[in-house]
Amino acid sequence: MLIGKKVMLQPNKEQEYDFFRFAGTNRFAWNHSKDFYDVLFRNKGEYAKLSDLMCHLQDMKHNNPDYAWLNEVPEAITKQAMKDLLKAYKVFYKMRKSDYGAKNPDKYKPKFKKRGKCLESFYQRTDKIHKTDDSHIKITGIKKPVKCSQLKDVDLPESIQNPRITFDGKYWYLSYSYEIAEDDIVDFENDTLGIDLGIKDLAIFSNGEHYRNINKDKEVKHIVKRLKRLQRQLSRKYDANISYDSNGKKIYHKTNNIKKLEQQIRLIHRRIANIRKTYMYEVIKSAMKTKPQTIVLEDLNVKGMMQNPKLAKAIQEENLSEFRRVLTYKCKRNGTELIIADRWYPSSKTCSCCGNIKHNLKLSDRIYKCDICGLIMDRDENAAKNLERYPKIKYKEK
Repeated sequence: MLIGKKVMLQPNKEQEYDFFRFAGTNRFAWNHSKDFYDVLFRNKGEYAKLSDLMCHLQDMKHNNPDYAWLNEVPEAITKQAMKDLLKAYKVFYKMRKSDYGAKNPDKYKPKFKKRGKCLESFYQRTDKIHKTDDSHIKITGIKKPVKCSQLKDVDLPESIQNPRITFDGKYWYLSYSYEIAEDDIVDFENDTLGIDLGIKDLAIFSNGEHYRNINKDKEVKHIVKRLKRLQRQLSRKYDANISYDSNGKKIYHKTNNIKKLEQQIRLIHRRIANIRKTYMYEVIKSAMKTKPQTIVLEDLNVKGMMQNPKLAKAIQEENLSEFRRVLTYKCKRNGTELIIADRWYPSSKTCSCCGNIKHNLKLSDRIYKCDICGLIMDRDENAAKNLERYPKIKYKEK
C-alpha cells in the first residue's frame, strides 16, 4: 500500500526565489495549457492530448523570444502541470455525468490559477531527488542541496512516487509517497470499537472515551475572533481604495497595507487548519492504540446535513469526511477491518441494553432514557455502543 510522507525544507533566500519561480512556471503552464485546450474544443470540438499541449509549449519556448525563460526551468515541472490539467478535465467529465454534476456543471470544471490565490507548488523528478548528506537533499534545478533537518534520521525510499514541493504561506514542504508491505499486522487486543461522530463532541468511542470538539476550545475561539476582526479591517481598507472606470465599474486598489493584512489572515487560516488537523490525527491515533480487530463508523449524510443553516458551519469545521478518509487508510495500514454502518441504522434511537427503539427521540435530547428497561445514558455514548454491536446484528440478519 502507498504511504505519504511530508517533510519541511529550509531553503536560503536564493533557493526560495527559485522555488517561487518554479511554482510560477507551474501556474503559467497550467493556465496556457487550459487556454489552448478550451480554444481547441470551442473551435474544432476536439479534446487536446498531452502531445498537443507539449507541442504548443515547445513552440512558445523556441519561436517566441518572450518565453525563452521557460528553458531555464526543469521540463518536468511544465509537463506534470499538463498531466494534472488533463486529469482534472477527466474528473470533470466524469462528474458531469452524475446527477449532482448535471445540476452544477461548472463546479468541477478546471479553472485558471491566480497568483496569490492558488497553492504554490511544483513537481519533482523521481529519479533526480536524493539525499546528499544527513541534513541536505538535492532538488532538480537548484544548484546547491537544500537543507532539510527532518531527514536526518530518515532515509529516502529507493522508489518514491509523485514528489511535490508546496508552500503553505510560511514554510516549504516536500511531500512524496512510497509503497510498504501489508504484512506488518498488529496483534489485536480488542474485538470491535464503535465510533460515533458528532458536533457536541468530535468522537465518542464505545469504550467510554469522549473527545471534545476542538473548535469550542478557548484558544481556537480567540484565534477565530481575531480572524474576524482582521477580515473586517481588510474589508474597510478595500472600500477606502475604490475607484471607478469610464463604465462605472469598481476598481479595487491593493495597497501595501492590504497585502500585509492578507498575509496575516492567511497565516491565521493556516494556524487554525493545523490545530484542527493535529487534533483529528490524535483522536484517530487513540483509536488505533486500542488495537481493535474491527472499527465501526456511521455513514453520515454530510451533504444533507450541510443544508441545515444552523449546523452547516459547525459541520464544516469538524471536517468529518477527512476524518473518515484518514481512518480508512490507518485501518488498512494496521490490518484493521473498517465497517461503515448503514445510513439508516438507528444507532441513536436504539437502546444499547435491551434493543428497544425510541422513535420519538429528538435532536435536543442529549440523555437517552429507555422506556422499557430504564437505561439512562449519554446519547452519543449509547450510539457508539450500538455501533459496536452492529456487526453481530448484521450477522444474525444474514
